[in-house]
Amino acid sequence: MRERRRNYELMIVISPLHASEEGIAAAIERVSHSIVVSGGEVSGVNQTSPWGRRKLAYPIREYASGEASRRNFTEGFYALITFSLSAAKVVEVERTIKLTDAIMRHLMIVIEQKRVAGVTAEGGEAVAEKAE
Repeated sequence: MRERRRNYELMIVISPLHASEEGIAAAIERVSHSIVVSGGEVSGVNQTSPWGRRKLAYPIREYASGEASRRNFTEGFYALITFSLSAAKVVEVERTIKLTDAIMRHLMIVIEQKRVAGVTAEGGEAVAEKAE
């Protein structure tokens, strides 16, 4: 049976401790590599405006690696990754994200494809949209 591939958007917030050029590139590369190894295809990575270094909506308390105390972070580096992957392989990608110390938060959503039945309103027929 063939696995159903879906399109996803993944937003990651990278810790300011790892927000150097090398740290950002390493975190994005690690996630992208996990997607490709799982049989997916990365279609884009966006870290330019409006993403990039931004102030967080609320402070995030996190243990810094090697430190016994917690730190409050008020900003982070945002990156948006779009990709397609089999639904069964998403768990493997999320595991990689959770094990990456540089990533403070993440959100993965499915991009729903809408099918249009009929012809456009200009053609005289009604347009009906159905979500898959």
